[in-house]
Amino acid sequence: MSGTHRKRAALVLMIMVVTVGLIRIPRTSAHTKGISLSRYGLVDISWTGNVAYVNFSDYEEGFNPFKVGDRHERGLNLTSFDLSLSQDVYQYNAKWALFLAFERDQAGIEEAFILFHKLPAYLQFKIGNFRANFGKINQYHDHEWIFADPPLITTFLLGVDGIHNIGVELNFQPPTPLFTEFSIDILRGPFDFNTFEPDTDPLFGGGSFDDYIVLSRATTFFDLTEHSNLEIGASLGGGRNKEGTDDQTIIYGFDWTYQYKPRAFNPYFRWTTEFYWADRENPRLFQFDRTRPTECTSDPLLCSVVFEGNDTVGGMYTEVNYRFSYLFDISARFDFVGMPTGEEDRQQRFTVGLRHFFNPVSRVNFQYEYNAESGQDKAYSTFIVQFNIGGGTVTPGLGKFYNLF
Repeated sequence: MSGTHRKRAALVLMIMVVTVGLIRIPRTSAHTKGISLSRYGLVDISWTGNVAYVNFSDYEEGFNPFKVGDRHERGLNLTSFDLSLSQDVYQYNAKWALFLAFERDQAGIEEAFILFHKLPAYLQFKIGNFRANFGKINQYHDHEWIFADPPLITTFLLGVDGIHNIGVELNFQPPTPLFTEFSIDILRGPFDFNTFEPDTDPLFGGGSFDDYIVLSRATTFFDLTEHSNLEIGASLGGGRNKEGTDDQTIIYGFDWTYQYKPRAFNPYFRWTTEFYWADRENPRLFQFDRTRPTECTSDPLLCSVVFEGNDTVGGMYTEVNYRFSYLFDISARFDFVGMPTGEEDRQQRFTVGLRHFFNPVSRVNFQYEYNAESGQDKAYSTFIVQFNIGGGTVTPGLGKFYNLF
């Protein structure tokens, strides 16, 4: 065989090997969570629409928004329409993001910040308006939640939409064998740091340090096996719990998340649990007065009373999520407030859900939850059909994804 023939034979053999290799590569599909235009100097734009149909049993007698923080009314709800813009700053270790939230009759900035990453000494610095790195679920936008509504204890202590406000954040990720992160946030006081007020997010104070809340978190993450891992976090935060006083609330948090994911998309299993405790000085207690529901809803302070003394209230939630196919997953959650109860009523809720995914960032959620009897409030059930549709591109390192894909 001549040299030319040998070269041709070698070329044919190489093409055959490459072809067989390509045939054996598992089929893959694109998803918007992995696409970014920022690397080309462009701005990443994405959006999410959140629409839900909600119905309650015994709505008039059993529904108390001051205690459970339901952000849905009976019937159709445009919960939110979110638009995000983000980008890597060209030739510099910084990124910026703007998250806009639109509701039926109002619009606002949910987050708007600049992140300086890859700083010396393994530091990152964030400044602007952002979601606090406190607890687990507080770090995520609502379109990443497993369920249509947040847990009872986070609603009760952090607000129905969590803590996100103007401030600064410093992160330290030391070069340890296991991933470890320490963070501290100093934020303008986003609300009466004691318990939530439905549909409000009042600012108070001026330039004094007392007008700010300080939040901190330590996190570690490590593999258990080739296909499973565990994240453990501890949080501590505090601030004034009423305008015009020096009364303080200190909140302690502990959480873990176990994940099992042998391959992309499915199957996967995730189990998240969070505990919170709050030590409160002269806390404000909200008491829903059914004889004047309109007044209480429009001005929560009219239906509140200040408890003279100190008390401690705590609670937890635990939720499991199992994605058994590319198109479907099932979930369950148990909420509990009352460990200890303090001066509040004990609350319990059981939730189950089934989600059908149109693509990795769009889905419909069928949800049922049962709220047990609490104080003077009767037990009631909630039925939710939620459509969560999204699309666009994202800048890596800015948004956190709670849903595995």
